[in-house]
Amino acid sequence: MRLLLGILAIGSILASGLPEGQVHTIAQLPLTTRAQILDRAHRLANHPWVCRESNLHAPCSRRYQSDWKSGQGVTGVPYRWGGTDGIEAFDKKLAQGLAAGSHSRYGVLSCATGIDCSGFVLYCWGLESMGHSYSTSNLREIAGKPKYNWFTDMKPGDVLNKSGSHVVLFTGYHPDGTIDVCEASGSKARVICHQTTWSRFKGYIPLQYKAIDE
Repeated sequence: MRLLLGILAIGSILASGLPEGQVHTIAQLPLTTRAQILDRAHRLANHPWVCRESNLHAPCSRRYQSDWKSGQGVTGVPYRWGGTDGIEAFDKKLAQGLAAGSHSRYGVLSCATGIDCSGFVLYCWGLESMGHSYSTSNLREIAGKPKYNWFTDMKPGDVLNKSGSHVVLFTGYHPDGTIDVCEASGSKARVICHQTTWSRFKGYIPLQYKAIDE
């Protein structure tokens, strides 16, 4: 069934009139289900870890200041600008003494570990092996803009994206008009899943991964 879905998806792409290079890229994307996407998101958000003294320092940045304290227990993989570390990679690097997370003001630090907003979405979509091939600026190459009413018809695993700024994973609606999202949050310094309002998403557009296995 998955093979048939993949063949049908490729056929649809070929008929879309996209440039040949982009068609090839999309055809190589791994299929993933919405349940798998949400499972990956929640595992990142619920991952427990303890910050050690060695994880408070970034030798490659003189200006670096940690968000954490020595011995502090944290839930959620930390935010690292430019980061793509999933749970296994994060745990390994944390044990090696890399700094736990970092922000854009420090640049992309090779001596820190964690994941940023677009790295988080790629990981949830099953694209961890691609590193940071895609960001908020070019995510539309692998995620189309649906024609649905995004205030009522978004599906879990779709995203809200603001090019050059931020992207969050949509996970559900509430009767009161609020929504649930998961994201690698710079302000919270970690991956979180939470309830929020539409007013936050001015300038964002909904996107849907082009290799969803419905």
